[in-house]
Amino acid sequence: MKRMEWSENLALGIALIDEQHKTWIGHLNDVSTALSSAQGPTQIAKTLSFLIDYTGYHFDSEEQYMTKHGYPGLEQHREKHAELRQTLTDLQTDFDDEGATGPLAKAVDTFLGNWLVQHIQDVDQEFGTFLKERGIELK
Repeated sequence: MKRMEWSENLALGIALIDEQHKTWIGHLNDVSTALSSAQGPTQIAKTLSFLIDYTGYHFDSEEQYMTKHGYPGLEQHREKHAELRQTLTDLQTDFDDEGATGPLAKAVDTFLGNWLVQHIQDVDQEFGTFLKERGIELK
């Protein structure tokens, strides 16, 4: 498993969201490590659950700011978030049903890592640009 690292090409220039993304990457790495090193079902379940909870927190936070500031891409952004929420639910179900399998570890490494980078670089960048163009700082 290759650790995902924060890099400046992921930065939106919106400190609050960038910090949340860094935290999200850390949790993704924790789950990936737990799965690939077979840390045991309790630890894997705990880290996967934490990733799911943090993802919900982060998405809710972004969507609240989008609503508050009248972001025109809110609905499309919300749909992308809903897709990942469903994927995380499916991964949790797979883990509950089958345990820490190779395909589950690969799905976490490949799909979630790729999804996160793609989402930040494309969809979240649009929101960051919207905020910066209007001089909006998030607190």
